[in-house]
Amino acid sequence: MRMPRPTQLAGQAAAWTLFAAVTGAFAQWPAYSPLPREHGELKLSMAHLTERVEPCVQLSPEEIAALPPNMRAPEQCARARVHAVVQLLVDGEPLLDTTVRPVGLARGGRAYLQANWGLPAGDYILELRLRDTPRDEGFDTVQHFPLSLAAGESVLLNVGDGAARLIPGRGPGAAPQE
Repeated sequence: MRMPRPTQLAGQAAAWTLFAAVTGAFAQWPAYSPLPREHGELKLSMAHLTERVEPCVQLSPEEIAALPPNMRAPEQCARARVHAVVQLLVDGEPLLDTTVRPVGLARGGRAYLQANWGLPAGDYILELRLRDTPRDEGFDTVQHFPLSLAAGESVLLNVGDGAARLIPGRGPGAAPQE
């Protein structure tokens, strides 16, 4: 195996230096922002366990004794859960109105939803409406959140099983601060 000549080594070094410079330039330029100037980001993340379609049935001691030993639970529950109806209003104007199906083969899991919007920086009142019971009309939960959104800020509205809360963040796409 022969040794590379000094001119070959110098050419390789120049090529790699040029490649690194071009890569570095594209890493810094052109500047990219997912939001227009003077806008912030509102994110909605929901992982919510809705009520069951049918209520659980309490078993009598005789019914429990008739079951195989590995299935002796004091109550029997159908797995299916109701769909979650979610509405999000910003200053009274609808931003989201959707129905979310629970996950799983028997639709027995949580209802998951993720969405995000760019909003002009400013002060807002968010209204979250959630129906998670078998009722046909109205909402089981209605919550209001004051929001002061700065330009470039990302805010998360986190809807869980117990409650919903507004979590401020740093910048677009940034992980929220707890």
